Amino acid sequence: MPLIFIYRYFILSLFFTVFFIGSNTAQSSQLDSLLSVLKTHKEDTNKVLTLKNLCAGYRDIGEYKNAISYANRGLSLGRELNFKKGISFCYSEIGLIHFDQSNFPKALEYHFKALKINSELGDKRGIAKCYMNIGIIHYYHSNFPKALEYYFKSLKIDTELADKNGIAGCYSNIGLIHYNQSNFPKALEYYYKALKINSELGDKRGKSVCYMNIGNIHDNQSNYPQALEYFNKSLKIDTELGDKSGIIKCYTNIGLIHFNQNNYPKALEYLKKALKIEIELGDKSGLALLHLNFSSINNKIKQYSLAIKHANEAILLSKEVGEIDNLRLAHEELAIAQEGLGNYKDAYLNHKAFKEITDSIFNIENSEQLSDIKTNFEVEKRESELKVAHEIEQTKKNAQIQQQKLLRNGLIIGFGTMLVLTMFIYRSYRQKQIANNIISQQKEEVEKQRSKVEHQNREILSSIEYAKRIQATILPPSKVVKKHLKDSFILYLPKDIVAGDFYWMETVQDDEEIILFAACDCTGHGVPGALVSVICSNALNRSVNEYGITNPALILDKVSELVIKDFSKDEYENVRDGMDTSLCAIKLQTGELQWAGANIPLWIVRNGELIEIKADKQPIGKMDKIKPFTNHIINLQKGDIIYLSTDGYPDQFGGVKEKKYSKKAFRQFIVSICHLTLSEQKTAIYNEHNKWRGDNEQIDDICIFGVKI
Repeated sequence: MPLIFIYRYFILSLFFTVFFIGSNTAQSSQLDSLLSVLKTHKEDTNKVLTLKNLCAGYRDIGEYKNAISYANRGLSLGRELNFKKGISFCYSEIGLIHFDQSNFPKALEYHFKALKINSELGDKRGIAKCYMNIGIIHYYHSNFPKALEYYFKSLKIDTELADKNGIAGCYSNIGLIHYNQSNFPKALEYYYKALKINSELGDKRGKSVCYMNIGNIHDNQSNYPQALEYFNKSLKIDTELGDKSGIIKCYTNIGLIHFNQNNYPKALEYLKKALKIEIELGDKSGLALLHLNFSSINNKIKQYSLAIKHANEAILLSKEVGEIDNLRLAHEELAIAQEGLGNYKDAYLNHKAFKEITDSIFNIENSEQLSDIKTNFEVEKRESELKVAHEIEQTKKNAQIQQQKLLRNGLIIGFGTMLVLTMFIYRSYRQKQIANNIISQQKEEVEKQRSKVEHQNREILSSIEYAKRIQATILPPSKVVKKHLKDSFILYLPKDIVAGDFYWMETVQDDEEIILFAACDCTGHGVPGALVSVICSNALNRSVNEYGITNPALILDKVSELVIKDFSKDEYENVRDGMDTSLCAIKLQTGELQWAGANIPLWIVRNGELIEIKADKQPIGKMDKIKPFTNHIINLQKGDIIYLSTDGYPDQFGGVKEKKYSKKAFRQFIVSICHLTLSEQKTAIYNEHNKWRGDNEQIDDICIFGVKI
């Protein structure tokens, strides 16, 4: 997996630790004087405060055993004196210790205890700090709406009190939410606000956090020199303060900068420094993240055995502290390492675990998705069949029970007089007749329900088939494609009756004829994917025919604008559907090719070698940070073969080891068959797919467009 994800987690961990401490932290240099003062104190409220400050000081340098001891002493004395404010302070400190040791449920428990006391006392400053601490724990669990709710509660009180320390903390935390959503300009705005206030206050720790977060944004934008500059500023301050936790994060982030620049020995050097200190602190959450980073680096340099060792450590620690996301990432690293060693079965099992945990996270955290109509149809059909079978069985049981009752009555009547016997026989006959009528009516009703279900099934299937005919109208006819691109092929294999993939073509007459063609992969497959494909195809047509654009990059910019506009009409939904695409514009007379791609690359086979041009790493549609697409100009040579392909083909599971076909294997196969005619290539690609897939289900739509110059 990309190391940058783990690296972001370290940034968040650093910030939380610093701002939990707040203004109550006793610096390491003050511990001796506090211990001296403690000896002179009477059993009064001042002693409670000194005990609380000693707790904060020892927590700050990672000596949690001493920290919890002094906090408990302060809590005990505070209760004896009924010193509620002191009790609140001690609750907060204990909550911070639990957070540092990754015991988040306990941390929340103590922060809410502190909040309750501060609310009873009407202590606004205390309430604001509790809100901040509670919000940070929600943020750590990715509950951003809840975190933001508590941040703004804290900011409101801090603004009323003109508490600059509190305001700076709120600004930084709000900036982190924007950072998490990749809104880097907004995140920087809040970070610089916080940095300005911390500089005015002379708050070194606050400045260190801001430097770290600003450096992180520069790293995300691949501005490594500036990122290192800010990380080193943060490291200098943390070293001065003796903040071991902060030093760990600085070493880690600097190491990962070197990793991003392919300087692996330097990266490992800094991570080892961080690991040494983290072991001293015993922070299991931090240790898990460091082992993840080690595993990722060792995978990168093909030291797979070491990667497995570190990934297993990360799994063990993540399970202990209950961090699902770290557990998910560790399984992914294990899968990469096992595949590198050729242990494909273990690689498959770990990849499966990674996917199951990922699906679980998204099922919990993400908004509801549109359902696949075909799946619903199958579920409803099965439910209806089960219901019908149950009703038939119940009818039979009722009839049996009724007949048993009648026989029993007949035996009882046999001991009576002939007259009574005759009367009961007659009654029995009538009841049986009524029961038979009831059974007949029930059977008739069941048959009606069965007929109704079958009719509904036929209507749903008919609707999907009709949707297929509608979708077919957006695809250019084969004769039109052959007319303008004589030596070409299209392999189009929808997963379901209708598809999210589609291919597109349009011609424009300028100084010379321009042929535009594309392979597109819309969000989803089946009916939802088909609906999105119609919208995206219409946006392509409008961009060319209505707006007169022929530059591929500008076409994709306009298509993205139109798609976002179409999906933004419902004020109650935040639709992020769209598509990936690879779009070409060819002038056959001059041999000039212009191309732009959204997550789908361009492949050109020339003289038996494959040339790959990378696509922009963003889709068509709504996202947090949209950049203009890049236009590439290529001078084609006679005999060049252009390939556009969605990801359905290389993502197909199959083969002996039941793994993905992979893009690498697909590229190699294309090179191996490039000497064939395009018609023969299409057949070969199709046969290779069927051979690989075997009895497995096709997992996604497939669309491949090939053109020979």
